[in-house]
Amino acid sequence: MSGKHDGELSPAASQAPLEERIVAALSGLSRKQKEIARFVLDNQEIVAFSSASELGGRTDSSAATVVRFCQALGYKGYIDLQSAVRDQVSRQWPAVRRFQERLDNPLPKEDLVARAFSTDIQNIERTAELTAGDRLQAAAGEIRRARQILVVGGGLTSTVVGFFAHALQVIGLPVQCVAGGGEPLALALAFLRPDDVVIGVGFWRNLRDVVQAIEQAQEIGATTIGITDSRLSPLARLPDHHFLVATSGVAHNLSPVATLSLLNTLVATLSFDMPERVVESLHMVDEAYRRSGLLAE
Repeated sequence: MSGKHDGELSPAASQAPLEERIVAALSGLSRKQKEIARFVLDNQEIVAFSSASELGGRTDSSAATVVRFCQALGYKGYIDLQSAVRDQVSRQWPAVRRFQERLDNPLPKEDLVARAFSTDIQNIERTAELTAGDRLQAAAGEIRRARQILVVGGGLTSTVVGFFAHALQVIGLPVQCVAGGGEPLALALAFLRPDDVVIGVGFWRNLRDVVQAIEQAQEIGATTIGITDSRLSPLARLPDHHFLVATSGVAHNLSPVATLSLLNTLVATLSFDMPERVVESLHMVDEAYRRSGLLAE
């Protein structure tokens, strides 16, 4: 009598794409397995060409840990997961071959500038594909109706949330920005009400303060919006609304460019939803700048 072995997914789930398998199994994965999951999702071209031992080396784990991770997703072993990865990226084989060529032939310095710009363009295009217009409109509606808007970030997203808060303030929305945790965030959260909106922006290594701000906002019934670069992130699973952004970089760092593009789109959506309010606010800002002598004219 045959049955489903321990660690295997149901027949329906076993046909699911790799990313869906990982999300479904996430709560049962160990910390190290979650790290492997993130690496696999972000580096499928590498996984397509790497052995289990090589993947273990890249994730500071062992080949055995990689195999157990594969089995936790319902695969028999690493070869099955690797086959799924190759199938999933088959429509992008030209890009995969180019990646392998880059591994064999390091990129000349004179091509680095072009590659950096090209990568950010691809990030924006991928983020646009991931952003449904109806979800953007729904989030914009929540922001527009909020009594108070709290934007929270930290680390790499500190400048991103600062830009976003400034853009919202200029068009007349009541916004507060906290780039980091500590006392400023504690005070901001202390005065939250159910008719407020909290927006958390964080990438894979999410700062605990950003995630906890979303959790605390939900406890009091405030609307929450998360912006992150992975479906495995708490900011993709906890908030009422969430948006995924592509953050691939050419060097060691992640790129915030597509995140800024998404926030620009959200600001534009808000602006065209309340044109009279925006025009009035811009006039007030221009007058304030003129009276204060801030502009060098």
